[in-house]
Amino acid sequence: MTLAPLRLNKNEERRLRAGHVWVFSNEVAEVVGAPEDGALVEVTDVRGAFLGIATWNHRSLICARILTRGRDVIDVDFFARRLERALRLREQVAPGLD
Repeated sequence: MTLAPLRLNKNEERRLRAGHVWVFSNEVAEVVGAPEDGALVEVTDVRGAFLGIATWNHRSLICARILTRGRDVIDVDFFARRLERALRLREQVAPGLD
């Protein structure tokens, strides 16, 4: 599946590289094509270096939210693995809570 590229303005990748997951609309230089809200986009820095895969919402100040910093396939299994990992962490941090 080919994702619409979302290219950031110069120096706007710093927060993402530091672990932040939000992309603000004023940080975006270009979105190729016209992805629908909720679609996946490939976030890159100004030179085209891959930063992650995000969900897109052109109507929001937070226009993209990073789901993964890898090239993972985003499907039902992706979310199932994330939920399983969250449940294991919750059990370790707060055992017995339901």
